[in-house]
Amino acid sequence: MARGDHQNDDDDFMDAPQQNRATGRRKDGDEKKKRTRNRASQERLTSLTDRFTDDQKGAAAEMGMQALMDIRCKNLVNPVCDWLGEIYDPASREFVIPGRGRLPLDEESVFCTLGVPRGEIKVPYEVMTTHGEVFMMELLMYLISAVFAPTTSLRPSNKCFPILAKLKDVKNMKWCKFIADFLHDAFSNKMYQKSCRLHLMLMYVDCLDLSTVDFTGIGGPPPTHKFDVSAWTYDVVKAVLAADRVTDTKYGKLQLMAKHAIDYSVFGGLKTLESGWTCTQLRLALLR
Repeated sequence: MARGDHQNDDDDFMDAPQQNRATGRRKDGDEKKKRTRNRASQERLTSLTDRFTDDQKGAAAEMGMQALMDIRCKNLVNPVCDWLGEIYDPASREFVIPGRGRLPLDEESVFCTLGVPRGEIKVPYEVMTTHGEVFMMELLMYLISAVFAPTTSLRPSNKCFPILAKLKDVKNMKWCKFIADFLHDAFSNKMYQKSCRLHLMLMYVDCLDLSTVDFTGIGGPPPTHKFDVSAWTYDVVKAVLAADRVTDTKYGKLQLMAKHAIDYSVFGGLKTLESGWTCTQLRLALLR
């Protein structure tokens, strides 16, 4: 797989809405738009880990975070993350891909994407006034604040402190559940920027049928892998999403892999629609 030394990070920026300075309301004029950096981008993490020594990567492995020491996709494609947030169904905790199928938001999907620990101990992400130690603490705070549970603020959350005080337990914590629950809570409250977008993007592209995608010039499709972060490069993600794009803000052109796809045969096939099923009836059936 080709991996460039410098990758275009335009997608790590999002256009901010224009506002009237006096009223604070959005402007529809042709004033130049400001662009704000997405706090959930993994670019800062990959820039940091590229400079880690073997001993430092070993310390990360002690916490069960070794898969994140070699993230191959350095940037996000924000439009697909926004779209996934919009089609999320909080009731079923699934992303409902129109006419294609459903993708679950659960511990298993997070583990397959990021390879973080899924132990037995609850992640103590809560407000606390005291904390403790050095390199592993700094790395852990960075992972939480920039990748796992990013907010719109540049400052690390003080909710990280209880976790830092329990370094010996980090490898046995329920990180997959923590990330999935954080995403669920954020999306349920329409807070699409406050979540692990790296999981969203890689989870989605890894569930698509890639048989019709042209990988010419970028080294072919992702290799067989245990964790998505270890296989998907930015160039490959961009190629797949370009083939999957329906409009500038909507995706879903490609089929999902068979295990995630809708089996239309349960409705008697397309002939069923012709013999009396309305679109509303079909939609309600699919959402059950």
